Amino acid sequence: MAGLKRPRVEDNATVSEGVHPSRKRRLEHVEANTALAQAYNDLADEIPSVRLRGAGDICKYLTTESLSPDQAHRTDAALDRLVKGLCSGRKAARLGFSVALSEVLRLAFSQSKSLDADDFTLAKVTEKCIHLTRPEGKVSRQEQREYLLGRRFAFQAILQSNIALREDIPDVDWELYVKAVMDLACHKDWLRTECSAMLYEYLDGGEGTKLTLTRVQGLIDALRQAKVLKTAEGVALWLAISERWPEALPKGVWAKKSPMSADEQSSLKKILLGRSEEEEEEEGTHVKPSQSGTRQSHPSFVWRAVLSWLYQRNVSHDFELFWHEVVERGLLHTSASTERKALGLQVVALAVSGALPVYLGLVLNEGIVRMLITQRSENSRYLFDAAKQVLDSIVARAKLEPEVAPRVMHALLAGGAFDQQTKTRTIESMLQRADETSLEGVVATFRMVILRPRVDSEGQVDARRRAYADILLNLIRLHKNKHSSGQFIAPWLKQVLQLLVDLGYRDIATEPSPPLADATRTIFRSRLTSCVSLAMDQPAVVVAGILTCILDTLAASWKSLSEPLSKQAKDVLRSAEQARKDIAVKIASQSVADATAAPAFDMLFGLSMLQVYNREADSVEALADLQESYDAWEAGAESSTGVVELLLSFVSKPSASLRKLAERTFAVLAGNVTAESLRSFVDILQQQESLSGQQQLFEQQDDGAEIANGDVDDDGDKMEEIVDVEDESDMEIVNGDVANASEEDDEEDSDPSSDSGDGADGSAGEDEEAIFDRKLADALGTAGMEEADADSDGSDMDDEQMMALEPHLATIFKERSKIASKKQDNKDAKENIINFKNRVLDLLAIYVKSQYGNTIAMDIILPLTSLVRTTSSKPTAEKAFAVLKQYFEACNKNKSLPMPEDDGACFAVLSEIHEEVKLGGSKLHANACSRSSLFLSKVLVAKVLMHYKRISKMYGALQREWYMDPKSKVHGSIFTEWTSWSLATRKQR
Repeated sequence: MAGLKRPRVEDNATVSEGVHPSRKRRLEHVEANTALAQAYNDLADEIPSVRLRGAGDICKYLTTESLSPDQAHRTDAALDRLVKGLCSGRKAARLGFSVALSEVLRLAFSQSKSLDADDFTLAKVTEKCIHLTRPEGKVSRQEQREYLLGRRFAFQAILQSNIALREDIPDVDWELYVKAVMDLACHKDWLRTECSAMLYEYLDGGEGTKLTLTRVQGLIDALRQAKVLKTAEGVALWLAISERWPEALPKGVWAKKSPMSADEQSSLKKILLGRSEEEEEEEGTHVKPSQSGTRQSHPSFVWRAVLSWLYQRNVSHDFELFWHEVVERGLLHTSASTERKALGLQVVALAVSGALPVYLGLVLNEGIVRMLITQRSENSRYLFDAAKQVLDSIVARAKLEPEVAPRVMHALLAGGAFDQQTKTRTIESMLQRADETSLEGVVATFRMVILRPRVDSEGQVDARRRAYADILLNLIRLHKNKHSSGQFIAPWLKQVLQLLVDLGYRDIATEPSPPLADATRTIFRSRLTSCVSLAMDQPAVVVAGILTCILDTLAASWKSLSEPLSKQAKDVLRSAEQARKDIAVKIASQSVADATAAPAFDMLFGLSMLQVYNREADSVEALADLQESYDAWEAGAESSTGVVELLLSFVSKPSASLRKLAERTFAVLAGNVTAESLRSFVDILQQQESLSGQQQLFEQQDDGAEIANGDVDDDGDKMEEIVDVEDESDMEIVNGDVANASEEDDEEDSDPSSDSGDGADGSAGEDEEAIFDRKLADALGTAGMEEADADSDGSDMDDEQMMALEPHLATIFKERSKIASKKQDNKDAKENIINFKNRVLDLLAIYVKSQYGNTIAMDIILPLTSLVRTTSSKPTAEKAFAVLKQYFEACNKNKSLPMPEDDGACFAVLSEIHEEVKLGGSKLHANACSRSSLFLSKVLVAKVLMHYKRISKMYGALQREWYMDPKSKVHGSIFTEWTSWSLATRKQR
């Protein structure tokens, strides 16, 4: 057919495959171009691995075609495309194209012998980069910036290809290249920084350190011609060159050939703050001097270079001089602009990240720390975010190098409670990341700042020391898992405990300045008790080790105690210490029958001894009682009553730490509690929530001590001062009871003692104000006001009339003061009793959790049910019901019911529960009565099935009374629940 050609003989094989040779070559060319296009596209990817793969594909393409006759053209085309790609601002194009360009240049110069040598010289490549990065026509400022950045990256690619190290490169080409770099640097200030940073990185590390002296001198000549030597960037380059090629540096530029010499501090400060000497010489001319330093959004590479040089020299005087003159009196001077201060804080952050540990105290000196506190105290400050960068760098440095934490913390804590003032967690973060070795240094730091706090006035001393005490306690809380190493407490914890003992109890040899106030000593004692409390969930051996450390330190300090002990206190302490030693021997030899009681007694002895050292009321007598209980236990007699009384005395105090310790000890001794001991709990729950109830419970007079008060602690200090470092749950319960106005009103109305005081002074319908007004009117009448002249308004009185009024008025106000005082006493007493009941309920919750199968646990059913009705505090009623519920559910869950020996006593309790139902009350009270009644029924029926008849008769009698009496207060739900339980248990039986 026309138009068809017969294939050549040599193409028969290809024809037989169905593809024409020319078409096959075209397909291969298209595929190669497609792959190459994809490689160029990968260079702009944001993923580094993809960019590297693209660069590798381009180099592979040029390598496989190395024998091609158009190899020079291919390489030249690749160079053109890569240089143009550097001018693109798309994604990560500059990063990818720069890497590819450096590799292609390296490849091209290695193959220069097989290529046209004239096309692949350093001079030609430099000219090509300048030509391809020169914008054509009129372009926007942004486009111009893109082209200039592209040229800068092209020059960097030339450096990275190590062309400058090749011996076959003429020196004149190198000089042309560095001159081109300096010409670019002179375009803009930011380009000077960019180009200088590129040269500095090359000279400071990597292959650039192999440059010959001749080429370094060529670089210096270019810097001199461009007037860069006496700029900030020139300082950095000078320092880099001085490290390896000092002989190449010219004379007459810097004194002693060093910009860091003491003679050049003034010039250096001026330059680093943003103005070169060349710019100053041009003042008054058409050239406007720049002040780039004030516009920097982040520190340039110059600061890193200068600080690195100072670190390497490691001359403390040089660093201190530079830091004081340039940073403090320059960037951070009080008269400096906000922009310059922001730059200064960033330099501080930079220094914190890399400074030698010995320099951290200079970097974070008192003035800078004060600035950080000021700027972070309010988010409206201009340097609020800049200060945060410093704090972030501090935490990051401490995380990487925990050993620097003590130095940094000493600087920060010198200004007080740093975290509290800056509203950050800087100190806490460092404490959390500190290892055991650095923790010892941290504790030593606390000792220094507590003994010698830096304060502007003596009035700040106590507040600052209290803040330090809180941080110490937080340190122990953050490292609870590091309290012990095997059977021994950690060395850092031992240091903390000894420090608190020194500060709270001893007149230490290193006299504090100013001296410790008594109130401050009390705070340190409180924190010491809290330290023990925090360890209570640790193994008994850890708790014993902590108590032993504290008591051994105190025992060795009897002669140096700030408050000497009495002879009686010393005697009971000696006996108690001997008892602890005996207990330790028994535990170690496992010669004690009761493995749980011995550690509990050990903790009780330790805590009671600490109470004696704290001068707590009746602590000596309590320790003596504990000694008697221990002796009885050792002799095999019943001893739980005395121990329970001691624990109740602990929880009656407003200390959350004592409460935790009592709960931990009671949990261990719960199995040893007898019915008599349990009666102590019941007596507290049945007390009236009034002043008389408090007097009866604590056997005190009207002016008795404040016990279980949620507002005042044992030493008269406000609890709010230590709420932040101790468990706040009890405080919240107390405040919850009192803060509710409606509940307060109900409580006051139901409290008989609150009404008795008013009835004697006036009629039942008169309130306090009416009584006062009536008495005041009577007093004025007895003074003769009624006999005054009719024309007088009674407002004018002579001296005799005023004198006659005075005793009457004094009597009235005194009586009113007594009434108000008594009312407040009733209110306080109510809070005290409610708080005490809440803590007793916490102990009972611990008891029923483990002793649900114990028969004597049934003794708490009726008191708890009654408490739900009688208490004036709703949270207390809910807590009482929760204990009942926990008790019943524990028996059901573990399928273990108590088996009372006396069925008659059990029926008597059931009868009293039914009588309790008749008294009425809230729905919660009805629910408590119903569940208690059903539980007792379940216990009796489980023991003897025929008991069901008697129980059903009791329910029937209660139901008949409810049905016949329209005013009955019994809730009908009690009968439906009884019926449902009967149906369910009948099916199970």
